[in-house]
Amino acid sequence: SLSSWRNAFSYWKDRHICGPKPIPIFGNFLRLSLNPRPLLELEWYKNYGKIYGLYIVSKPTLTVADPQLIKQILVKDFNIFRNRPTVHGGTSLVMPRARDEDWKRIRAIANPTFTSRKMKKMYALISHCCEDVIDSLDKDVSNGMNEVELKQLMSAYTMDVIACCAFATKINTYADPNNPFTTKGAKITN
Repeated sequence: SLSSWRNAFSYWKDRHICGPKPIPIFGNFLRLSLNPRPLLELEWYKNYGKIYGLYIVSKPTLTVADPQLIKQILVKDFNIFRNRPTVHGGTSLVMPRARDEDWKRIRAIANPTFTSRKMKKMYALISHCCEDVIDSLDKDVSNGMNEVELKQLMSAYTMDVIACCAFATKINTYADPNNPFTTKGAKITN
């Protein structure tokens, strides 16, 4: 009934947090689905400030755009906010979608890879991969190309960075898109 939807959508109003007006059944989800999310979130940030409330269907969701508060949530108060919302398809053993003990175990395995010392060592490798992207774009432009398939370009860059940093292998995906490392990696990510 309409009154039950009003009650469901009064959560943020009762807590004096503003946000975009939800519509019955969908909340703000329909608008999020039909518009480019970054542009819509920027619009809401300008209209409602650094903290605003949304409804994904009837579930209240708080959006935070204050760097200090984000740091407090993600670092200091992590034990309170440890799980991200579940997405379509449920949970998995991939770090961004893992939950609770699975996430903790995966993080413990991955964490030693991303120490500041190791990240500093990776910087030169990543920078070199970035130079390869720029060289590839320069070559395309000098050959008269005026459009670029951005997803393909960024996928190739990502694959090169992973191959270079994780496997000490230079694959140059731009020059050789049929490299077995590239094609097998694309199958995994797709």
